[in-house]
Amino acid sequence: MSARLPSRLPGLAALAVALLAACAGPAPAPGTPPPLAPVSGSARAPDSVTFLLPGALTTAQIFGPAITWGDARNLVVEYRLPGTEGQPLSTPLDIDRAAQWVAEYAARYPEARINLMGYSTGAAIALTAAGRISNPGRVKVAALSSATPFPGALLALLRAGPQLAAAALDEGSLNRRRVWENYTITLLLGPGWRQDPPRRARGLAVLDQWRNRIEPPKGGQTRAQARDLLGWTLPARAGGPGPQITFLHGGRDPVFPLPQIRALAGKMGGQICLWPESGHLLYLTAPGLTPRVRDWFFHDRPICGP
Repeated sequence: MSARLPSRLPGLAALAVALLAACAGPAPAPGTPPPLAPVSGSARAPDSVTFLLPGALTTAQIFGPAITWGDARNLVVEYRLPGTEGQPLSTPLDIDRAAQWVAEYAARYPEARINLMGYSTGAAIALTAAGRISNPGRVKVAALSSATPFPGALLALLRAGPQLAAAALDEGSLNRRRVWENYTITLLLGPGWRQDPPRRARGLAVLDQWRNRIEPPKGGQTRAQARDLLGWTLPARAGGPGPQITFLHGGRDPVFPLPQIRALAGKMGGQICLWPESGHLLYLTAPGLTPRVRDWFFHDRPICGP
């Protein structure tokens, strides 16, 4: 999740009010297919089904080579957020509904191992869906830079105001692109980088590498993809063996800070793999993350550690 940068920074308060006041979006029209699509592998009696669940303002492309994990024995399916991959913005993300779609898709394959790889808001979908899948002991969840339940997203939205103001002051400008690019370094490395010359140099170097792919978010897209997260609550745990859950998180995450993740992992019985110097954009700053997840999903190798 990330906050929209309005044309003037005081508009952030108006955005917060609009998000909090927004009612749930319309339900999909009858007969509308769920925004789940196979991207690689075989749908005929696979041994495993891996769901790729991106976060707000991203697509499954952030998971890199995971899109190609499918083969004759393994199926990979992506979730397409509103406004991406041809999905309309008119039906905003509903986390509960999305989780139910994932669970119903998984039910087509009652004997397969189910892997859920979610980033930020997508991790909230994964955590909600995991307990709804039959025989949850066959389910693994890799939650990257996971969102946290209420009031986690609301606190993140409130923190974004001062962080965006700091970006504007650092740039000496209210230009949307320049401020957003500066704020992106906070998302990459966490707060405090401006006062730390080595971290500042690292952040600017990474920004130069990705600058052409950074776009200031559009308000409609942000609201459609992220507003339901403001009220997301933790699903109740069912009895019996539950899913295996691993939280992969940056120690400097400015959106969903580590203490919130420790509390969430404790409630859900999950382990934490920590990248101490990374922020929220873990998929850009954690080398080897995707291969680790693959080895855990498919070979039961330890996911944490060196």
